[in-house]
Amino acid sequence: MGKPFGVEYFDRFIVEGGFPEGSIILVAGEPGSGKTIFSATFLYNGAVKFGEKGVYVSFSETKSEFYEQMRMFGMDFKNLEEKGLFKFIDLVTVPSATIQKEIELLISEIIKFKPDRIVLDSITVISNLLGKEMTRTFLHTMLGRLIKAHGSTALLIAEKPIGEEKIGFGVEEFVVDGVIVLKTRNIGENIVRTLELRKMRRRKIRKPKYEYAITDNGIEFFDVPELKRVEFEPTWSRITSGIEKLDKLLGGGIYLGSSVLLVGMTGTGKTTFALHFAVSNALQGKRVIYITFEEPIDQLLRTAQNYKLEIWEALDSGNLMLLSWVPEATTPLQMFINLRDLMDEFKPTAVVIDSLSSLREHIDEGELSKVLRYLSLLAKSRKSTLYFTLTEESNTAIVPSTNASTLADVIIWLKYFLVEGKLERRLIIVKARGSNHSRKVHRYEITDTGVVIYE
Repeated sequence: MGKPFGVEYFDRFIVEGGFPEGSIILVAGEPGSGKTIFSATFLYNGAVKFGEKGVYVSFSETKSEFYEQMRMFGMDFKNLEEKGLFKFIDLVTVPSATIQKEIELLISEIIKFKPDRIVLDSITVISNLLGKEMTRTFLHTMLGRLIKAHGSTALLIAEKPIGEEKIGFGVEEFVVDGVIVLKTRNIGENIVRTLELRKMRRRKIRKPKYEYAITDNGIEFFDVPELKRVEFEPTWSRITSGIEKLDKLLGGGIYLGSSVLLVGMTGTGKTTFALHFAVSNALQGKRVIYITFEEPIDQLLRTAQNYKLEIWEALDSGNLMLLSWVPEATTPLQMFINLRDLMDEFKPTAVVIDSLSSLREHIDEGELSKVLRYLSLLAKSRKSTLYFTLTEESNTAIVPSTNASTLADVIIWLKYFLVEGKLERRLIIVKARGSNHSRKVHRYEITDTGVVIYE
């Protein structure tokens, strides 16, 4: 039997079946890694989803501070307390001279309440007050016997010094049944969080590391999914590219649920192509989310109006959502969560991301790869079409090799040349999976009414 964490992904893939009953789990991490939220989630879900009683013993914050902080993440512990499902024990002001007596009273309180789940925050403070040997004795003979007798599960929070791998209390090897380490690292201006599962008795460790994010709804866990196309049934429905001639060159338009990559140098009209796509589909009754990382909304509106695209009609229909995001303002995982929630709420037929180049400036290639795989899997599972733009400044004869080009079902390459002192643009459909597309190089122009493609 186990004590489920209460978050589906965690219970299915990280610790399958939940934490073992009668176990002590060490949750270590640097300041700001989310140890309190993680442990509180374990208690809160236990009460709300499984009707199990929980105790939170705190040496670091008061009851009012804890309640206020957890309320920010949608956890109402005051309500659980009123229902008799939760008890908060405040030991913040306990002096070292009376710590042993207070611990005896603590054990007595726990025995009286008979909780199914216990959180001790933190073992770091207890170790400093009792010393290493007394701490081991407390965990092994007092707390250990108590939880095993009642079939409870306890989480011990431990502070890990910043930059150090060693937890440093000497209890994890001898007393605890599981060790979870929450880590943070900086990527640009953002913090990426990783859960490391070092030890878990009576449970198979599927893989040791998982990425997580702290959102308004609490803690969310993710794995980098393997994108397997066979998992999704192909659809034969098509949507328009927004340009009639381009639809013909693509063999009838763009398959629903596919990923489109529009690559081109600055000035080739990538945003104009993307606006054609978004506005046309919205006017045809399909819902479209357009996310720009490069331009403010008013500039995007001005561009569309300059080319006489009916963007206001599309917005008024309620089928087009325009968003301007700042790539350095959030982590790749948080960006994915935000888009996932948007897609669940708005249910779009298509999502435009303009452009990947802005993301590349603020995210390393590994993180960008995760974002693209997340988005591809998300879109295919919802049969939504992804439409990316990517700036490529070199005028080479081959398409740049990127994660986007590997995942894309359709690649359209835009180039320009100087011919007799005049700028001329060219379009090439590099690939379009499942379509009898044009293999020719086509000339196109950006006119007062937008993109015009010639034979």
